[in-house]
This record gives sequence, C-alpha cells and structure tokens, in this order.
Amino acid sequence: MLLLIIATLVTSVRADEAAMTKYRNYTPKQVSDMPEQQRKSVMPMAYIFAAQKGLAVDSELLFSMQLNLLMYPGIHDYKSAVRAFQADLGDPPTGVLTVYQIHQLEYRSGLQNLADVSFPYSFSSSKTDDYGTVEGTVTILDDRIAWPINHNKIKCFKSENTCEVQQVMLVLPDEKSWAQQYQVMIDSTAYYNVTRWANDTIDAEYPSKPDSCRTVSLSLNFKTKEFFFITKNAGGKCEFLGQKIDMLAKPRISQVVEGKKIFDKEFEKIKKMAYGFLASDFRKKVDQAIALSSKK
Repeated sequence: MLLLIIATLVTSVRADEAAMTKYRNYTPKQVSDMPEQQRKSVMPMAYIFAAQKGLAVDSELLFSMQLNLLMYPGIHDYKSAVRAFQADLGDPPTGVLTVYQIHQLEYRSGLQNLADVSFPYSFSSSKTDDYGTVEGTVTILDDRIAWPINHNKIKCFKSENTCEVQQVMLVLPDEKSWAQQYQVMIDSTAYYNVTRWANDTIDAEYPSKPDSCRTVSLSLNFKTKEFFFITKNAGGKCEFLGQKIDMLAKPRISQVVEGKKIFDKEFEKIKKMAYGFLASDFRKKVDQAIALSSKK
C-alpha cells in the first residue's frame, strides 16, 4: 500500500513544484492582494504561510533571528543580511524578501537545529523448527529506498504458516516538509503466507489477487544470513486513485541488513546540507581557518 501512496504523491508534488516556481518571486503583499479564491486555488500553501509571516508585525525580528542562525548579521544589520542571503540564493539582492525566500529562510535555519537521533540499527536472526525471526534495516539493491532509515521485524510461525512483517521508518525533513523535524512512521503489519519451510530457509508470499499490480515474496536464508524481499510485476492493473504506476523493468530486490552505515550516511548528508546553507562569507572564514590550522 505504501508503494501506491508514494506513486500518487509524486504526481501531486510535481504539480506543486510548478506552482512553487511560478509564484516564487511574489512578495507577501502581492500574495495578500490576490483575490482570496484565486489565492487558495493557485498559491502553494508554503507561500501562503510565508506571506502571512512576512506581513506579521514582528516579521523582521523573526527573520533576523533566522538569519543569525545562518551566520548573517540579522540583528546587527537586517537589510544587509537580507541582501547577502538573497545573493547566496542566486537572487537579486533587493532587500525585500519574496515568499520563496522566506520559505527558504525558514527551511535553512530550521535545518541548523537538527541533530542525530537514536534509531535501532541492529541486525539479527534466529530460527528453530517452529519459529524464525529476522530484524534489521531494509535497503533496495541498485536503487534508493524512500525511507532509508527504517527498522523491520520479521516473525515467522510454522504452526500458523504465516510470516509477520512490522516496519517503522524515520522520515527525514526536506524542503517540502512543513517543519524541519524528524517524524516516525509505523506501517501496518503485513502478513505473508509461508510457501516453504526447510532447515535453514523460509519462503513466503504476500497474498495477491488476480488483478494485483505486483507480488512480493520473502526469501529468508538463516544459514547464509541473507534475507530478501522480492517484488515482481503481477500483470494486473497498476493504478491507484486514477494514477498509473509504471511497471518494474526488472524484479526489485530489497535486503535486510545492519543499518548503522546507512543511518550515518543519511545524517551526514543533513549535516553537510545544513553547513552549505550558512552564509557564504562565514563559510569562507571557516575554510580559511581550517587551512591555516592544517599548515601548523
């Protein structure tokens, strides 16, 4: 179900991106001056909220604080800080923030407050004659998974001829997020029918219908410690809420692994991005200080 929802969201995101581009140079006043019905129908919510903040009586104080977080002199020299921020965005340094720039300011300053969080990355497995369990992080081979920071628990019961899959994901914030904070998402438990139970292996399949778009199977090898989800085209109708879902060019293979390196890589990306959003003059000084320090 998550796969279908993601495919639908991609279409809506693309439409919103077009509107974000079209209205990015509007000032808060221009957004406010639009007829209400027109504003609600065409203006991205991110820009409507940005306009409201830009027209608030304490907007300069708020923006000054956010600029300070990015190492611009927001409190000391607000106008110069705004112009420097606009220049770093590659926009004309007018000194008047557009709704896009306000949105970027909130996004970039919010990113500075993010820190690594504790999330389970353990990898383990065990099997008896009647029970098997696997625990770890799922990653897609040769592709990027939607939520790389995740933790899965697979429990198989021979007596019930069933495997249960429980998944929890850490959703990382991005430019389209309402707030720069982590969110935990828990998927509903999925039940697979066991098709083969041997000494060292368990195979199972997710129940499918004749018109299913895709099939998903489990292949668990407790001897080699290799555990896979295998997704294939089922030949059925691939649509969700009227949106077509593309067929897979080849089977999609996901593996359960130890997640520490994956998690560290994702958190490092956020740190690098946050640093890259700091004022360019400040980053130059940091680079110069590092260069001088390395010569000693």
